[in-house]
Amino acid sequence: MRRWWRWSAPASKKPKACERMTAMRVTEQWTNPDVLRWARERLNLTPRQVAEESKRLARRHFAVVSDEELENWEAGRAEPELAQLETLAEIYACPVGWFFLDSRPVEHLPVSFRGLSKPREHLSSLSQRSLRRFMELAQWTVETLRKTGQPWHVGIRPAQVSPRLDNADSLAAEYRRRFGRAAGQRRQVAGKPGEAFKWWRQAIESQGVFCFEMPLDPRECRGAALWLEGYPFILVNHRDVEAAAGRIFTLLHEFAHLISARDGVVCDFHGTHHDHNPEPFANRFAARVLVTPDELRQRLRELNEDRHRADWPDSLLDKLRKPYCASRDVVAILLQELRLAPPDFYNRKRQEWEEKWEERQKAWGRGGKRPPVNKQKLQEIGYSLARVLARSATQPAFSWVDASSVLGMKVEKTEAFLKWAQERAK
Repeated sequence: MRRWWRWSAPASKKPKACERMTAMRVTEQWTNPDVLRWARERLNLTPRQVAEESKRLARRHFAVVSDEELENWEAGRAEPELAQLETLAEIYACPVGWFFLDSRPVEHLPVSFRGLSKPREHLSSLSQRSLRRFMELAQWTVETLRKTGQPWHVGIRPAQVSPRLDNADSLAAEYRRRFGRAAGQRRQVAGKPGEAFKWWRQAIESQGVFCFEMPLDPRECRGAALWLEGYPFILVNHRDVEAAAGRIFTLLHEFAHLISARDGVVCDFHGTHHDHNPEPFANRFAARVLVTPDELRQRLRELNEDRHRADWPDSLLDKLRKPYCASRDVVAILLQELRLAPPDFYNRKRQEWEEKWEERQKAWGRGGKRPPVNKQKLQEIGYSLARVLARSATQPAFSWVDASSVLGMKVEKTEAFLKWAQERAK
């Protein structure tokens, strides 16, 4: 597991250790060019992408790295400063110590890449980094609970149901009752997908689940579920094709994996083709928790659209889903199950939505106004981990240095964040 501590002072305020290290390099090479290159290539990053990412990190006082400098370091023609190595460690999601090893380290990423339509090495750097971050946050959460002795009640267990389609309907009805999904709650969040996602996230976390939200490439991976030493974790894609409504579907989809899978990790990679595929079960469970077939039939009759179509335009899917704050996924899956759409309708629509998302990204870039740092961090770690951290802060075994490194904040800001988050996590 990667070490959590990392120097966070501005590059201009680094101690004179960098100067001493520079003098040492006159007589010997202190970094391993092969490891520098391997650490970058394992995330499918180009030198230009590393340089661009370092410019973004400069706002957090990391040193800037140019692509020309990186190429020289990897060729053994020059040596990086300590501050620049810290930048690379942040980008590559690894400890600084890797760069001083005599050979490439053996990296263990306990993620099941079952059914991945392309080799793991071809996953984008965004997806790989978030999956590593997901695993590390989960491991750190378990370690914190163990060290501080906090009790943590988990209301579900691995493989408590079999992932068969005929189980999905009754199971969805059970959890609708358990979560307290009611017409009043629907009216309260109608037209507010962000509020609806927050409500569902807290409902899932009420079962003792830790829910993290991080960016993934939606063309590759939509989310992940993990059981680690008896604790359940969910990763939801922050860059979902359908934004907040899509994240609700993913949240429930991954919850279905938690209650039907055994210990370990399940990643929902696109292009999954294998025996006993649990995806149709998870899709059906998530869709029917949000909208029942009878509810969709009623909505179809209201719109005078209760008939089979070879294709359903997005504008009509949006009208159907609006009262439920559900995603287009939900409506497409139900229409297919009700035989009001062709058998391959949902898969075709998913591909269409992903292609449109990719076109928008190329045309506009990411765009959008970023929320405040505290809100971003709470979105990432979720209410469950925020509560654990707030309670841990009073324990002698709690390390503020570790916590600040996990959260990517200075120690003094970490303390203020935990106080702020505790009020919102109640």
